[in-house]
Amino acid sequence: MTTTADAMPLSNTIQTGFEVSIQRTTAPNSARLSEADACRPGSLRRVLGIKLKRWRVPELIEPAGLLLSELVTNALIHGQGDVGIRVHLAEGRCVIAVRDGSSARPRLRRADAQEEGGRGLLLVDALAAEWGVSPDGTTTWCSLHVNEGPSTMPTPPALRDDAAGDATVSATLSAGSVAA
Repeated sequence: MTTTADAMPLSNTIQTGFEVSIQRTTAPNSARLSEADACRPGSLRRVLGIKLKRWRVPELIEPAGLLLSELVTNALIHGQGDVGIRVHLAEGRCVIAVRDGSSARPRLRRADAQEEGGRGLLLVDALAAEWGVSPDGTTTWCSLHVNEGPSTMPTPPALRDDAAGDATVSATLSAGSVAA
């Protein structure tokens, strides 16, 4: 069952992580994303997948990617200014935090069947072990439990360690779709 908390879990024992900041091209509180911003969740999801594979937790690629996509999309639509993303592994959890610069606190809501959006936090609530919002309302975070021991899932050929993986991350970052 998902629990919701306001305080983002902090740890003195962060094992590994990354931070990224992206510059928004969509006007704040716009109902539609710009073409460039619409591509950002997918680019970040690919980078996260590479990182999780390298951190030897490939079982988190799909759920963490979906959670990151939802939080980033919400930040781009409802936030203000640059969007900051931080992902780290610590104490048996993968924590994803997205800063959107807006003090308006996100809230769960039930979308009508005809609405195209409005279900992102329902997905976060369903998938995350826990989630919450910082006291100032600018950061929404969630966490997933990391399984103990080695993954039993085989590594897909496209995700095996090789120089192409590093080239993919570098190309994504240098192409301007994600600014570090």
